[in-house]
Amino acid sequence: MDMVVKIMQAGVPTQFDLEKYSTPLFRNLREKARKRTANEAFSKTADALDDLELAPRIKRVVRRPPPALTIYVRRETEKAYNAIMLEEVTVESLKLAVSEKYGTPSNSIKSFALRCKEGTSSEIDDKAVEAFVDEDDFIISLDYNAKKGVCNIVLETSS
Repeated sequence: MDMVVKIMQAGVPTQFDLEKYSTPLFRNLREKARKRTANEAFSKTADALDDLELAPRIKRVVRRPPPALTIYVRRETEKAYNAIMLEEVTVESLKLAVSEKYGTPSNSIKSFALRCKEGTSSEIDDKAVEAFVDEDDFIISLDYNAKKGVCNIVLETSS
């Protein structure tokens, strides 16, 4: 014991093995303290992670309502039909859809006509559009008048 006191008084740094010279009670207390600090660290980390927004954000799925009417049109030179979906069954929505599909300004469309196979043609109004059956098919002709800046559209029944 005198030797330990002399070493301590001399200020010589020593390495003291606590595990070797401590009682089981002190070892048990140290182990509990170590576990407590580890548990506290884990709980603090868990609290900090809860504050972070790590969960993926919920994407809002935007679903369009199904179209009120779908018709298929093609030019005589085309082989495949193009679908035109109308949200509202009106001449105005038909004008917008055709102008969007074929790249013509909607304000330049002067008239819409419907021609039957027999050759009779009539102006299309809202009632005529309402009479279209879903998935009707037509052959469309776009007659441009570059001087006047207008377009006349004729839908011809293909069946």
